[in-house]
Amino acid sequence: MQICNYRPINSYGVIGDCHSVVLVSPDGSVDWGCLPDFDSPALFCRLLDSERGGYFQIAPTDKTIPGFQRYLRGSNVLQTKFSSTMGEVAITDFMPVETLSAWPYRGMNNNTWTREDGSCHCLVRSVECTHGELPVTMTLKVTPNYAASPSEISLAQHNLGALITGGQQYVGLGIVGAYRASSFSMIVVQNEGDIHPELIVQMTLREGERIVFALGVGRNAQAARRLVDVELHQRNFDVELTHTLHCWRKWISGCTYYGPYAEEVQRSALALKMMTYAPTGAIVAAPTTSLPEDLKGVRNWDYRYTWLRDATFTLYALNVLGFTEEARAFTYWLRRLSYANGEDLQIMYGIRGERDLTERELPHLSGYQDSHPVRIGNGAADQKQLDVFGEVLDCIHIYRRQGGFERYGETLDGPLWAMMQTLVEHVCAHWQEPDCGIWEVRGELRHFVYSKVMCWVALDRAIRAAQQLHLEADLSRWCLVRDQIRTDILSRGYNTTIGTFTQSYESTALDASNLLLPLVGFIPPDDP
Repeated sequence: MQICNYRPINSYGVIGDCHSVVLVSPDGSVDWGCLPDFDSPALFCRLLDSERGGYFQIAPTDKTIPGFQRYLRGSNVLQTKFSSTMGEVAITDFMPVETLSAWPYRGMNNNTWTREDGSCHCLVRSVECTHGELPVTMTLKVTPNYAASPSEISLAQHNLGALITGGQQYVGLGIVGAYRASSFSMIVVQNEGDIHPELIVQMTLREGERIVFALGVGRNAQAARRLVDVELHQRNFDVELTHTLHCWRKWISGCTYYGPYAEEVQRSALALKMMTYAPTGAIVAAPTTSLPEDLKGVRNWDYRYTWLRDATFTLYALNVLGFTEEARAFTYWLRRLSYANGEDLQIMYGIRGERDLTERELPHLSGYQDSHPVRIGNGAADQKQLDVFGEVLDCIHIYRRQGGFERYGETLDGPLWAMMQTLVEHVCAHWQEPDCGIWEVRGELRHFVYSKVMCWVALDRAIRAAQQLHLEADLSRWCLVRDQIRTDILSRGYNTTIGTFTQSYESTALDASNLLLPLVGFIPPDDP
């Protein structure tokens, strides 16, 4: 494996539609993409194997011409420009959205397929020559099922596009405007020993000429074929681009932050919004799998799931910026999770509330810069992490304090309060036990200080809600347990020799997570 073939992870642009995202490199290549949903098997995974992984590249035929990326103002629409003395082409990449709001709360079976065949959730790549003339090459290599399944390409007539199938995944590529190009040719190339053929388009574009490549997925080959032959060609992608820009700009206009680095803060908010899954209100930790914590290391995990902790951190960031709809959608997702009691609550779930996230390795992929193994699924779902109870209740607390319930004509009672009571009772029964901690240590359980503090937070937030809203609760016992937890942390979690809170009891190791102690109100910020 030639490591030089890999681009820095932070060089990628990201676009999404609150169903999934794709990563686009400055050389115009989509190197990671799971469609139609975050957890769909990857169709493009060159990010994890530069030789075997699929990609979708549009760029000047002259590979020495560099690309420069920018987002269109206030949106997650990405533009990549290639300029030379001969001419300039601009590629506008977006995933059309109808709305950025979570779907109606009908149940956990919400997903892309239950609403339609996936045709409206697609990737649109518009390439236009803005001056001069440039030869451009489009290369599409679809590698179904994380490049484990072979694929076949069937060309449509009259350069309308192609159907790519394999591994029970069905991809339709529609090509709109091929007749406008000064020259246009399309061939299928099957390299020896490669189970994934490539679709290659060679074209020359002159100033004002534009071609749109729209890629969608269908539930079956017939649905994908309809995309290629009919549906993608009936859509007005100019209108969809305008509407998509409007949706993103309307959403970001709700940002209430106007301080330093406002542009960077808004860009971060736009990125976080892409991590939300509109069909259910879930929030993924990341849209990728197996990007290494350290190059050549083995801590390469699949983050395309909803960690209760990570989701609440995302919601906290969005809440303080003035965005509350995401928290409302997430609380509905929480209420519909399948669990009998606190014992049964997992630290993480699939985006539709799936409990089984069985972890397995993909040995046929070499990993980003040869960092293997590549994994899908995540065994941490079975871990014991006591801090998640505090983070969930703190998230609801912040949402309540910011008037979220009143804003939508709702109250904190009924099923949501019953759920909170269940979580609190679980903390009362188990806070004295060791766990895996926030860093998901895969080894001996320990008494992590941060976990204990978040158990204190769980009690504290529930007590406040019960007192302020006059809700039914065993307040005297809850207050007693809250005080017991605090005393235990101060006596066992603070090392007087080194003058600081430690990572775990009877340890001298430090932990950055303890910097959150003043932020959650456990100690004052100026505590000596």
